[in-house]
Amino acid sequence: MANAAPSLPSLPAELFDIIIVQVQDDIHALAACGLVCRSWLVSSRYHIFKTTPVSLRPGNAQQFIELVNHPSSTFCTHVRSLELLSSHVPGGSFDAQWLDPIIGTLARLPCVTDMLIANIQWGNMNPRTKSALLHGFPALTHLELWSTHFDSVSHLVQLICSKPLLHILGLDDLAWEDPSFEISACRVPYGLHSLRLSNCYKRDILDWLVSHEALPPIHHVQLGAVHPEDTHSIGRFLARLGPDLFTLQLEFSSLDAGGDAGIYASIPPQKIAQRTAEDFCARVDLAQNPALHTVILDKFIYYSDYQFSSAVAWIPELVSPIPNLKELSFGIAIRDIGELHPEENPIDWAALDDLFCDPQLAGLRALRFWVADRVELREVARVLSHSLPRSSQRGMLHFHLEPPRLV
Repeated sequence: MANAAPSLPSLPAELFDIIIVQVQDDIHALAACGLVCRSWLVSSRYHIFKTTPVSLRPGNAQQFIELVNHPSSTFCTHVRSLELLSSHVPGGSFDAQWLDPIIGTLARLPCVTDMLIANIQWGNMNPRTKSALLHGFPALTHLELWSTHFDSVSHLVQLICSKPLLHILGLDDLAWEDPSFEISACRVPYGLHSLRLSNCYKRDILDWLVSHEALPPIHHVQLGAVHPEDTHSIGRFLARLGPDLFTLQLEFSSLDAGGDAGIYASIPPQKIAQRTAEDFCARVDLAQNPALHTVILDKFIYYSDYQFSSAVAWIPELVSPIPNLKELSFGIAIRDIGELHPEENPIDWAALDDLFCDPQLAGLRALRFWVADRVELREVARVLSHSLPRSSQRGMLHFHLEPPRLV
């Protein structure tokens, strides 16, 4: 009788985990690994849900709930990122009624750490749905709110404070009628380290934060478009952050006026940018942020219609007080290479080159240009290297074909 073939030695599970980690950014490879065997499924599933959000809309939400409630379901503890995306209804409002029958189940998912809520009107929501959003999702560390309307900023504050483990907060395109809040009503999560405010009444949020006796150590602040009405609140907030602030993003543009859009309807964009830059420099003293090492000036050049260039003269006053500035980034969106040298409100590249190489900014090591749209990156690099010869010679220039990133 022939001898039986020797069995292959079994490999340790840790080795398979290492193999799967190598393909963690390839969703199709992860899915294939998950079909090999049960042990591979566990490792693959962890990485799939770590990077892939569960996006729920009125059309697919009920199907997802049926999967969650199925007796054979085993994936619920792996869901980490959840998106709740409401849709428009006639009259310009948003329909959130689809959340009513499912929010209780969603709120019990134990491991959701990231959540995006978009297109809701808080005041029109079912009280039980609001309660589930406020009291559920205890593990949440990252909250994004987009295109959301609140009756009062205090309702937004209540939602933020209901997530004690919150680290990252992003607010985009928000509105409310009543700016008042009770100072002692609730406290901001003390683990908050990253804040993004875009297209909203920034002053109301910042005034609420400043009202706290002790602020969390917020290291990364993304302000979006800055406007004169917000500069006083921004100045007080950044001063309170002091040495906790590491990175700051802002822009002086008319494209993101938030709730103040009507004020600027008849004012030329260039004058808005110039006035805002002037107000910002007068009310914000970045010398009070000694650990600030990175500043991003988004929409530095934004096509030919709206130019940040009218505020370029204020860049020296903006960055010179920063004692430990190491990196300065510029967002550029152009369709043609000639827009780097606009005829209207031309950019004084020579003056900027002198500033970047000034001994007062001796710690400045990198100038990053984040380039969007249909231009060749090497062409942008060629033109700007010629426009900033001293900075180029020092090896400070870096170019990226994508929007600017803060963190």
